[in-house]
Amino acid sequence: MIFKHTKMKKILLAVLTALVMLNSCTKHFEFNSRSLLDQQSSKLITDWIGVHIRLIKNTTGVTHPAFSRHFSYTGVALYESLAGGDRNLRSLAPALNGTVQLPLAPASNHIFHPASANAAIAQMLRYFYAAKLVNTQLIDSLEAAYQHTYEAEVRENFNIEASVDYGKEIANAVIEWSKQDGASGASIPYTPLGEGYWEPTPPAFAGAAVPGWGNNRTILKGSIANTEPAAPLNFSSHPGSPFYEMVKEVHEVSLGLTNEQKSIAGFWDDAPNGKLVSAFGHWFNILRQILLKEGTPMMKAATAYLALGVTMNESTIACWKSKYQFHQVRPVTYIRKYMGDAAWSSYISTPPHPEYLAAHATISSSAAYALESVFGKNYAFADHTYESLGMGVRIYSSIGQAGTEAGLSRLYGGIHYRPSIEGGKIQGIKVGENVKKILEYSNSVVGKND
Repeated sequence: MIFKHTKMKKILLAVLTALVMLNSCTKHFEFNSRSLLDQQSSKLITDWIGVHIRLIKNTTGVTHPAFSRHFSYTGVALYESLAGGDRNLRSLAPALNGTVQLPLAPASNHIFHPASANAAIAQMLRYFYAAKLVNTQLIDSLEAAYQHTYEAEVRENFNIEASVDYGKEIANAVIEWSKQDGASGASIPYTPLGEGYWEPTPPAFAGAAVPGWGNNRTILKGSIANTEPAAPLNFSSHPGSPFYEMVKEVHEVSLGLTNEQKSIAGFWDDAPNGKLVSAFGHWFNILRQILLKEGTPMMKAATAYLALGVTMNESTIACWKSKYQFHQVRPVTYIRKYMGDAAWSSYISTPPHPEYLAAHATISSSAAYALESVFGKNYAFADHTYESLGMGVRIYSSIGQAGTEAGLSRLYGGIHYRPSIEGGKIQGIKVGENVKKILEYSNSVVGKND
């Protein structure tokens, strides 16, 4: 009997020991996952931003606003693939607009979330940029390099295959959700309204760009609520009228451009489908430079990526609503028709969509607001985005200063009136405030300058 009790005690002790070891092992894996996620640098993210910018340069035939979708949806997939590795964060799903079926984070502690993020970003960019072989080669190469590194470094404690599968599942769910936002049907028919309204502009006299973009579904519910601008000035061709004086400023500035104003106009031109990287690529390159300078941890970098991408996407939709609500005439049309300067041309090319609001002012003010929400209002930085093209480096005492300069660049470039720029800045900040509140409420994602 004593023998049986002793034997039973040994069995119970062995079972308890095994359970303790299992529990310890589970905590060990969880700790490794969290510590690696918290402490790992944002190099994965900066490398992918760099590739994304190269993809934009390789891509033609894509309307400028579309790049906002590419960054914003990729940002959602990136955030979701990492958030499961941080117990303090939740899925964004409740705040997302429309029907989205995001996969649940695996219960196993063997998921290495950086590997999931690597796979998710690659899958998103393949979807958006697979039209050219050189693009898929770029994407495949970087994805494989990081996956190989992770397999070599953490395979002992994590299931890399399962991690990759999880990242791809997230990306595929985000891709399916993105197809419902209306962007594919944004090129609706448009007939100019006649005298005093927008009409195709020289030199290409192209038709209106994506008139239906303002009807797109936003990423977040309520992100552009209460951001509508006041109506612009009533059209008048009479000298001395408020409208005439507004256009006169553009004309006079264009005739006396300083070298600095020309530099600003060229630096923020950002016209895609060539050597320039779009307004969205430019601001993401600014984020990339900040992340590299700061050595930002991966999760903070992912939240900055999310905030920047979503805010610019929403502000683009809000801006396009205004453009095709008011149909305001562009400076080049007015100056040639009503100011007696039939040969006048803007310093940079006028984009093919109505004047009010100024898109770059709206987008850039929203971008600056999003980045300041993460890195602070007095963050000084140098922007090297177009240094390789001979445009030099521009120095800013704050991110907001860069956003304001981007807006003013459109006055110097001769393509926007001052009220369109000022109204765009107001709208962009309002959108930024909305997005910040929604993300803070749902996940405490932004607003922590730590």
